[in-house]
Parts: sequence; C-alpha cells; structure tokens
Amino acid sequence: MNRITKVLCIGAAALSMAALTGTARAQASGSWVSYVGGAFGSTDYGTGLRLYAGAPVSGILGWEAQVTSYGSEKYVQLNQTYNRSAVAFGANAVARMPVTPSLTAFGKLGAHYLSTKVSGPGQNTKDSGVEFGIGAGMLWQFIPAAAARFEMENIGGSGGNIVSAGLEFKL
Repeated sequence: MNRITKVLCIGAAALSMAALTGTARAQASGSWVSYVGGAFGSTDYGTGLRLYAGAPVSGILGWEAQVTSYGSEKYVQLNQTYNRSAVAFGANAVARMPVTPSLTAFGKLGAHYLSTKVSGPGQNTKDSGVEFGIGAGMLWQFIPAAAARFEMENIGGSGGNIVSAGLEFKL
C-alpha cells in the first residue's frame, strides 16, 4: 500500500469512527473550543510548516483553516540543479472524537489552493489549482490550555504529503 493510499484510509477511518460514535461522547468531554496551532513536519519537499485555526460547529463537527508550506528541495537532473517548492491555503470540515479524557482522534476533509514552483537552468514553471485534501491525527491534551497534535495529511495527491507534530492552543 503506497503512502497516499495509507493517508486516505486513515482519514476515512477516523472520519467514519467519529461520525458513528455520535455527539454524546464529544459533548460529555466539553473540551472542544476555538483553537489555533502550528506544526513542523516531513513533506515530499523536505521540512514543512503548518499554521491553522478552527472552531467547533456542533457536537463532533467543526471547521479549520490552514496554510501549509511544504518547504523547498534542490535536486539534480542531467547534471543541472533545480529547486522545487509548494504552499497550500485551505479550509476543512473536521470531526473530533474523544478516545480518553486527554486523547482525541480527528479526521478532516477539505479544499485547498495548492501552488507549486520549479526553477532551474532555463526553467521557471508554476502550477496551481484547487485540490482535495484529507487528513487524520491525534491530540494529546497535556495541560488544559494546550495539546500536542500529531497528524498525517495529503493535499492534491503526489507531492502534497505532510506528517507533522505541533502544538494547539485553546482560545
């Protein structure tokens, strides 16, 4: 199973699990409020950075806006050095489900504007467009105001993978 398929399966499983559980368990925890966060991660282009903000809508469902820099990478092809980079801006529907009082699983689906750039000798190409995104992860609430966030996400298929770890803060 390739990496993209794994991300899609994990995201679909997390969303399904959260949707089937219902809102009673999420409401019982009372811990989902508006939040902001940031994370560093491994991408197809090197080290990436993600900044995000979100809020609940009702029960286990909410929204999240994000900007993700996939970093940049140098590569050599036919003895020529090229640089490539990517950035995405997007919005997601998010489902969260408490697993324990301090551990929450989440899944998300959304639309993202993905822009990629490749430059090198005699070449300067840019590509952009709206792409589908899917992701899943876990939150560990280690203090009341903050949580550690671990996540896998794919935006736009090949080249849009990020596996990240970061911090999320309640507003």
